[in-house]
Amino acid sequence: MTGDDLFLSSRGPRLALGCMHFGGTWERGSEISDEARRRAREALEAALEIGIDFFDHANVYCWGRSERLFGELAQEMGLKREDYVLQSKVGIRYKGDPTPTAPKRYEFSYAHIMEQVEGSLERLQTDYLDCLLLHRPDILMEVEEIAQAFNELQAAGKVRHFGVSNHTPWQLMRLEAGLEQPLEANQVELNLLKSSLFDASIVAGEDREPMPATVASGTLDYHQLKGIRTQAWAPLAYGYLSGRPIGQEFKFEDTAAAKQRIADTSVLVSELAEKYGVSREGIVIGWVLRHPAKILPIIGTRDPGRLKACAEATQVTLEREDWYRLYNAGRGQELP
Repeated sequence: MTGDDLFLSSRGPRLALGCMHFGGTWERGSEISDEARRRAREALEAALEIGIDFFDHANVYCWGRSERLFGELAQEMGLKREDYVLQSKVGIRYKGDPTPTAPKRYEFSYAHIMEQVEGSLERLQTDYLDCLLLHRPDILMEVEEIAQAFNELQAAGKVRHFGVSNHTPWQLMRLEAGLEQPLEANQVELNLLKSSLFDASIVAGEDREPMPATVASGTLDYHQLKGIRTQAWAPLAYGYLSGRPIGQEFKFEDTAAAKQRIADTSVLVSELAEKYGVSREGIVIGWVLRHPAKILPIIGTRDPGRLKACAEATQVTLEREDWYRLYNAGRGQELP
């Protein structure tokens, strides 16, 4: 697969299944439970039924158990490798890896990239990855080492396409200057409640304060200019706009204003779901899909019902006014 064929399925919706939680617990050294196996299989079966054929992984998800379980399920279900797309990531090293005193860090060294790709291939029970992403920027990265790893992985047929995750335009340019392969994707956080990528594209008038400058400035514009596919992680906003109660694992600033912003946005999402005749998930994901960059949402759920609800987004083309109503609500304030 090349170009759009890699990221835009011809068999189903423009959605990917994020497999981060397939392995169940994040406790290091744990075994895969029967419950985790059941839930992962149900999610995989639902995705395939819908037509989703793009599966997103990382070497660190559940300490490798998510990749391992996916590989086992693919074999059990008799899936043909050419019928689905596998993407994985490398670069995050958690505290305690490989020794108890090692800190959490990011690493793009040649040795680490090569070792972890081999591990992912073994766990996924495949000979190649369709796409490999550099997970989070390594401050100490040497582009020459990354280039050496990419060249060898491509020459050996072990990785066919390359990209990054959570990188800024300047970091992309730095990598592009030293790599022979194009960077074809950048996976970033983007949803109704975290829309700084859109905010960073707006400059206020002379009589107003400018929109806040962030590391995201120009990211989407750069992607479109260079033909880099934007992939959105957490596109469901952690479920807070489609039924998840605000509890102890609150993912946003723990303030009354933030909670009111979420509540107000949830009301609008429900109103628009009724207007367009789709699920709330369909509106939340449809808002992401409405952008002309053809963003690929990474849906990180193991709930077959929620996955099918997300697929309803492909039935919706939000009117411009409704898209901006959602944008303003999610930001908690009108545009300048």
